Amino acid sequence: FYWAPVLLYNNFWQLPFMVRMQATLSSILRLAFLSQKENLIQVSTYSTNLWLLKKINFWDTDIIPEDWHVFFQAFFTFGGKVKTIPLFTIVNGDAVFSGGTMKTLANRYEQEKRWAWGVTDVGYVLKKFFQTPNIDFWAKFKKIAFIIETHLFWPTSFFILTISASLPPLINPSFRRTVLGLLLPKLSALILTLSSGMLILYIYLDIKLRQKVNMKTSFSNLPLLIVQWYLLPVVSFFFSSLPALDAHTRILLGKKLEYKVTEKV
Repeated sequence: FYWAPVLLYNNFWQLPFMVRMQATLSSILRLAFLSQKENLIQVSTYSTNLWLLKKINFWDTDIIPEDWHVFFQAFFTFGGKVKTIPLFTIVNGDAVFSGGTMKTLANRYEQEKRWAWGVTDVGYVLKKFFQTPNIDFWAKFKKIAFIIETHLFWPTSFFILTISASLPPLINPSFRRTVLGLLLPKLSALILTLSSGMLILYIYLDIKLRQKVNMKTSFSNLPLLIVQWYLLPVVSFFFSSLPALDAHTRILLGKKLEYKVTEKV
């Protein structure tokens, strides 16, 4: 497989600021994926060859997020020889935009929920793990650990980062009187404060990436680009953790997901 990061900057200034933040985060994250070697798996737009597709009997027709799934189809057929080769170039595309703000936000939520439906691959890779003794054990184990980690932290990362340090004293009040109970909230706050320094890097990369695709940032828009990041926890919850939790819960309860084509007008 061959893959280049898809940046969502074509309609950047048309987007509601919450969707604009998501487009920025997605673009930077996909760019960061290029540094991965063993765990790089194509996302959204990729290239492969017809011979490989014939060998794995093409795409599974009942799979919604097919990009990762087709990789694992190939991996459990040919083993560690299957790789995703990074292409250090840019593919520029549109983010979700439906004209009105509320409709755009609703469609962005549905898009994230559709992506999170990829947790169905966990069951697939666990099943294939035992059905393919001919493939190296550790190669399979690393792939399984990676996909479980990805889908486990997707719906839970918001809660881990924001409220996890406050939960132990609520569950066990005596914990608050221990040294660890006293230091844990302060340590958590320090880590989050230091991590917020990365926002400066995000803003810088965002501006530079948009320059690469001739999407300029006027001086008057710069304050808005900085201030909007203070709402990152809210945006992360409503357009990342919550739709992922929604998708995982639906699967747990045996519910179905209707494939909705993302509107981009």
